[in-house]
Amino acid sequence: MERLKLLLMDVDGVLTDGRLFYTEGGEKVKVFNVHDGLGIKLLQRAGIKTGVISGRESEALKNRLSELGIEEVFMGRTEKNSVLEDIARRHGLSMEEIGFVGDDLVDIPVLKRVGFPVVVRNAPPPLKEYAVYVTSSEGGKGAVREVCDLILRLRGREELVKKYIG
Repeated sequence: MERLKLLLMDVDGVLTDGRLFYTEGGEKVKVFNVHDGLGIKLLQRAGIKTGVISGRESEALKNRLSELGIEEVFMGRTEKNSVLEDIARRHGLSMEEIGFVGDDLVDIPVLKRVGFPVVVRNAPPPLKEYAVYVTSSEGGKGAVREVCDLILRLRGREELVKKYIG
């Protein structure tokens, strides 16, 4: 865990619970968990970069990622391996220095390559064989926060959380 410098995440099913809501006008609505957001901010304060690779694009997603200050944003990208390679090359990172949180079959190629592959609890069973960690929380229900807290604890950065506790 000491080598981890970047945490990448899928969006639908990881930062959201995977459900899509459509308004009468056909606009997609996504629901994000605020606990995940704070976890991401704490990781960033610990010097770990964050990013998303999502197969979908949406204004709601753009707005949320902007609020969180997520550095690497790739939307509408179902071929995630090439994005992973691009990010690693630009930042001079080895695959061992990258983590990824996924939830479905399209994430397997990335999970197989990164040093810290994580899947959410409600991911299909075949994904779990590629993960070194399976969250106890479901996607969109605090799974990302769980991963962030784990990383901070393993890196000895609990002070970032404890400052809120007192």
